[in-house]
Amino acid sequence: MLSRLCFFILTAAVFVPASAEEIRIAASDLLADFISAPLQAYGEEQAIEFKIDNIGSLPALERLRADEIDMAIIAVPANTEVPREEFRAYPFAYDVAVVAVNDGNPLDKVSIGALGGIFGSNEEFNYNSWGELDLSGWGHRTIKPLAAVIDNSISLELFKFSVLSEGQMKASVVAVKDSEVEGLLISDASSIAILSRLPKSKKIKALMISSESNGPAFGPTDENVHYGDYPIRLAFHIVYNERNHATVDKVLPILFSDEIAKALRLNHLFALPDTVRRQLTSSLVK
Repeated sequence: MLSRLCFFILTAAVFVPASAEEIRIAASDLLADFISAPLQAYGEEQAIEFKIDNIGSLPALERLRADEIDMAIIAVPANTEVPREEFRAYPFAYDVAVVAVNDGNPLDKVSIGALGGIFGSNEEFNYNSWGELDLSGWGHRTIKPLAAVIDNSISLELFKFSVLSEGQMKASVVAVKDSEVEGLLISDASSIAILSRLPKSKKIKALMISSESNGPAFGPTDENVHYGDYPIRLAFHIVYNERNHATVDKVLPILFSDEIAKALRLNHLFALPDTVRRQLTSSLVK
């Protein structure tokens, strides 16, 4: 009896992994850790074994070309083309840098050029007081620029890449812990800060940002970020070979799910707008 029971256990142990489909994913190291748990949970329900590699975007593309993986989630910087001629591609998520001020600050919107003048050295403009930005009644108030620092975030580098032509911050920019930056903005209305996320306190507001000095300004909402109106963003795309569509189509619904969107947002990334995710999921079912 014991020997027959052992045989059954061994047979089952061999059978379960053999029945599970393996799907190989290479995801940008900027977000791979955030989506692994929801994917693995989905895999257990659907008898799918996910192999998720946390690597850079360029190595992920090379592995995709070599057919070593089924799909990749890559970062696509501004002014870089998504490789649509080579792969099938879908938008997936975004990283952003948010610029925020005290709610009592009369400034509601700012241009990329003006941000360069506030935070950057050797830029076209050089702003040191709020009066230089034509804020009524704030003539001689000194601008106090802050940069929130948080582990595993590229928001400051993204800000430098998107805003500063020379890539260098002013010496007057004070680096502070992310956990402390909102308190400083609340206590000093002359401060302005670069954040990796939307502010939590209602006493702080995220500024709308325009790409040009006289152009329309847009706030960091899901829709504005997705459609490219909010200018300080880094896009992530899902890419895969057409020949792998039958395999990848099984994964896309969970990648566009509420569970993955929640995981991204909890880690200061922007998911696709809910309506866009619904449309993409609906199109996959057809």
